[in-house]
Amino acid sequence: MEIGSHESRRVHLPAKPVCILIKSLRSDHQRCPRHPTSSFSSSSSLDIKRSPLITKGTALSLPRLLSTWFNGALIVSRRLSIDDLVPLLRSASGASNRHTEECRGIRLLARMGGSLPSGWMRRILLFLVLITGVLLIAMYAHAPPLASLQPFTTRRLEEFEQGLVTFLVDNESTKNPEDRLYKYLDALRKKNSTGRDERTVFQSPWSWTCVAGRCERRAVRSSRISLATCTALCGGNTRLLWPRPTGNIILGDESVTMHLQQIEFVTVNTSDRDVKTLLEYAKDVFLGNVRSLIRVANVKGRSGIDSFLIYLSAGNSRGTKLTIDTDESYTLELILKGRQFFGINQLKRLIDGMAASKLNTFHWHLTDSQSFPFDSVQFPEMARWGAYSGDQVYTPDDVKDLADYARIRGVRVLVEIDSPAHAGAGWQWGTEHGYGELALCVDQQPWTSYCGEPNCGQLNPINEHSYRILEGLYRELLDLTEVRDIIHLGGDEVNLDCWAQYGNITAAMQAQNMTDHHAMWAEFETKMFQRLVKANHDEVPKAVILWSSPLTKRPYITTYFDPKIHVIQSWGGSNWLETSDLLEDGFRVILSHVDAWYLDCGFGRWRETGEAACGEYRTWQTVYNHRPWKEYPQQQMNLILGGEAAIWSEQMGQASLGPRVWPRASALAERLWSDLPTNGYSTDEGVYTRLAAHVEVLTSRGIKTEAMWPQWCSQNPGKCL
Repeated sequence: MEIGSHESRRVHLPAKPVCILIKSLRSDHQRCPRHPTSSFSSSSSLDIKRSPLITKGTALSLPRLLSTWFNGALIVSRRLSIDDLVPLLRSASGASNRHTEECRGIRLLARMGGSLPSGWMRRILLFLVLITGVLLIAMYAHAPPLASLQPFTTRRLEEFEQGLVTFLVDNESTKNPEDRLYKYLDALRKKNSTGRDERTVFQSPWSWTCVAGRCERRAVRSSRISLATCTALCGGNTRLLWPRPTGNIILGDESVTMHLQQIEFVTVNTSDRDVKTLLEYAKDVFLGNVRSLIRVANVKGRSGIDSFLIYLSAGNSRGTKLTIDTDESYTLELILKGRQFFGINQLKRLIDGMAASKLNTFHWHLTDSQSFPFDSVQFPEMARWGAYSGDQVYTPDDVKDLADYARIRGVRVLVEIDSPAHAGAGWQWGTEHGYGELALCVDQQPWTSYCGEPNCGQLNPINEHSYRILEGLYRELLDLTEVRDIIHLGGDEVNLDCWAQYGNITAAMQAQNMTDHHAMWAEFETKMFQRLVKANHDEVPKAVILWSSPLTKRPYITTYFDPKIHVIQSWGGSNWLETSDLLEDGFRVILSHVDAWYLDCGFGRWRETGEAACGEYRTWQTVYNHRPWKEYPQQQMNLILGGEAAIWSEQMGQASLGPRVWPRASALAERLWSDLPTNGYSTDEGVYTRLAAHVEVLTSRGIKTEAMWPQWCSQNPGKCL
């Protein structure tokens, strides 16, 4: 287990003394700590990455004696478990005399040169073998099948790892972290071997049976069927599938008990090495998802089937990356990264939810005027001046890791560095390094005159170094993500008053016979496009995306942009004319209507009391029932690439990321993927049932979601609507 991204970290615990016998060619020496300390000391450090304290597949509650040779030293120490750590903290200030006594038993080995007479050794080994045999027989007699044991140990280990990571992050600067560590370990110790809190655990009498296409709950004494199993077998060809497929659907009507080890994959008709590698990764993801669904502690029966074969055939496929021409809906999920920092593991959970919901593009608004968290190799000053802290950065390895993780799950990572606006933090170092002012109006007050929210900042349109740096940043990111056919340039919310106050910009406009600052803005976008092509190895992308803005309205849109290259992401209200005008002018669009698909709305203004800046909360029903294309003719429908749910993170912390997104983004996925007809705002009962089942799938995979209704309604289909 690794704590952090690139290096193992040590958790220093006040433990019993560790007696070390150092055997060398000259002499034998013994070292025992004389004065134990109640703080975290290096004399009792445990390397979480290398120590046998945590070993996958091994129960954490088995104390053992461990003797290992390490760098010429014989280390004799007691293997620590969760149950050991709590009393260990309490007894950390014990008397040193007791520690001395514990080391006396080791001195005998030192005097004997570190060896035992052969007779003694045979007796000891025979005794250990007998004890080990008895323990193995006892464990085998009471152990559950491997299908349930393996997922249990892995899940419990992941829970411990995640809790420990959280502790390390939260207490890095805490003066007395022992207290919080004690509380965490004490809470963990109170969990029994089933992974549940210590309380009365009973077997529910309820079972579900399929009646007229619905699962009904009934009390039975035996042969219970879970709600998930019933839902999978009951309700026609849609059942629990989300989003609903649009092609032919063939589902079985029988369930069997199986072990994970019975699943076998057979890859055929695949010669491309990259395709084979991707399929191997996909197989691991599939098995992990199956493992997350296992809940039975003791499986008392088998299906009578030796193995379940899954055939994977890629035919003549050579591509392993999504492109704009891939034959599926272009659906996106957006989170603004520049205003809050989220760890890579949290973003991976977001990717997991997107893969489960068939959302195929993660639009990563990586930077903003408040923060520049990308630790660029070519321009390290950007993160040094712009990141919230040295710990809140994304290294190139982080970006590549996330992009590779997403690609295996059928998701592309589309990175945006917004410009020329939303560019403040990270751009202040130009003058100090002789590059002049890279950005203007940075942190200028009153901010209401120069930007939508503090901190202000806008790139200098007449400084060539600004373009050169953007080109270098995009070159790095395109190489890391390998997404080259579709690129987002931002272009949102440019404040022309910011530029108007600079005399050198006005002079440059007059020299080029410009009478409107929109012309200067358009020139910036033209230069940036040229730089982008160079960063993309002189290849013109098939789609260069810009946010809708005054510059994408008539008459500017047809004057400065090419409908064969540029795609406009329309984020205004669904009743605004900007979308229809763009379609009439032949431009491709991505819909992100603020009145339906902005998931950050409804939580109030962070600067004042009152309603949210973008109105009321968008429920999953609002997201699901929004069909803005239904009034467009087919010719214009063909220009709509898809839709995007946007979530900006000013008021969204790390703990609220999942619940803010799910299940509303899942509702968007079915709207874009299947586009089932709706009856006004009266959503069909089957939609509720399938989405509720999908929420359970997300939860089983460790994805945090918001509740969509009382759980009783999930357990009693058809009785709440």
